[in-house]
Amino acid sequence: MIQKKKNNVPLIFSIMLGYALTYMDKNMIATAIIPIEAELGLNPSQSGLLMSMFFIGYTVMQFPSGWLSDKIGPKKVLVMSIGTILIATFFFGFVQTLGLLMIVRLIAGLGHAGVPTSSTKVVANNIEPKQKMFVQSLILSTSGIGGILSFTLGSTLINMNWRYAYFGLAILYAVSILMIFIFFPKQEKAPRGKKENKIPISDVFKDKNVFILFAALLFLNIVLYGYLSWLPSFYGANFGFGIKEISMILGVNAILMSVGALSSSFIVDKVFKGNNKLFALISVIICALAFIAFALASNLVVVIIMMFIFTLTSNATFVTLFSWPHKLIRQEIIGSSIAIINIGSTFGGFLSPIITGYLITAFGGNYNVAFIAMGISAVICGFIILLVRTKQVNTGEVKGT
Repeated sequence: MIQKKKNNVPLIFSIMLGYALTYMDKNMIATAIIPIEAELGLNPSQSGLLMSMFFIGYTVMQFPSGWLSDKIGPKKVLVMSIGTILIATFFFGFVQTLGLLMIVRLIAGLGHAGVPTSSTKVVANNIEPKQKMFVQSLILSTSGIGGILSFTLGSTLINMNWRYAYFGLAILYAVSILMIFIFFPKQEKAPRGKKENKIPISDVFKDKNVFILFAALLFLNIVLYGYLSWLPSFYGANFGFGIKEISMILGVNAILMSVGALSSSFIVDKVFKGNNKLFALISVIICALAFIAFALASNLVVVIIMMFIFTLTSNATFVTLFSWPHKLIRQEIIGSSIAIINIGSTFGGFLSPIITGYLITAFGGNYNVAFIAMGISAVICGFIILLVRTKQVNTGEVKGT
């Protein structure tokens, strides 16, 4: 039985807040790394390793958190996840050495892993089938809200002292947990919970689409997290911008992240008549071309325009791919399936700062080669999307689109 619509608004809002804060966290490290580098004397390779530690924890906990969302319910997983992030974020503001910073970011990644899997399970359990894709897109659009928070509130605090930013973020996470307790339904499992427990976990591994989307998001996120991690440093090194100027540009860019995410669901339904594959292919091709042009351009105006185009199309592609499982995968195993798919996302996020940091260091601080490599990664994502077998989630009938 689906919950009444009037009960879904506060539920969705509470998920969106938690999601937005996780994106604020992911974006804020890219700006905070500038004063952290200065304080600890880090080179780009060391900074890349610090940023990548987050994704090791994220990757390790993906499947366990998805499995737990299916078995014990998403509310418990979401509270445990955000509670872990809160603790890690608070202590990140205290530690003084690179080694301890890496350990704390690893723990933060462990907590982050449960947010997308449990949130997707909440959508699967509580939202009407025709609205699931839109609601999932709405939740994912908070990537832009998180970016705006990062480049306004976060950057203001970082300008004062980067540690203050993490203390403030920890307080916001506490508010998020409170809202989950207030707005989540007491009965968090779907009424079909007993049937869900009878579905063997092996069913998740039999679906080829799970692993195709895993690979597609891996290569897409090499680009997404690579550019998010290095954009502030790029503008500082290439154009001499300070944190204030960088925050203004990236604040506008964050708004476009939400626009790209929100528009994707509407465009897929109204323009492409539900053809996720065709829209994702066109979007990722434009994304790849824009990013390569961004890497090669030297004029600031062209660089910013290409960045904006890339942001719109890359986020539209990401939301389309991440929402697609609601059409392709049964509700009973969607938590575990999303966990595997998101391992691709997080592994791409882990690889990206390391690879780009190494390439930037190897080429004497030149960002072009690293950014072109990320553009090629987006092209590979497009080829992988071609392999997705579209089907009706309830019947398994292949539609061939």
